[in-house]
Amino acid sequence: MRKVMRRILWGLSLIVFIGIITCFYLGYFMYAYGLIFLVISILFGIGQIAQVNNSVWLHQHGYDRHMRERIEREQRNREE
Repeated sequence: MRKVMRRILWGLSLIVFIGIITCFYLGYFMYAYGLIFLVISILFGIGQIAQVNNSVWLHQHGYDRHMRERIEREQRNREE
């Protein structure tokens, strides 16, 4: 599944890159800049998704660690 998705992604990237070059060559500058804007927007979107995913992961694992430490502290206090 991953190999197929990567091939599709590389194929679409190549098509967009060729499209940008072709638009500049034929004088369709607005279409070329539109494609560039589309690529940049997609990259920023992927960056935001990764940042949110990282924040959620850090929050969950920080909370889990806090709860483990709290439980261990309570168990030590009971033993004493």
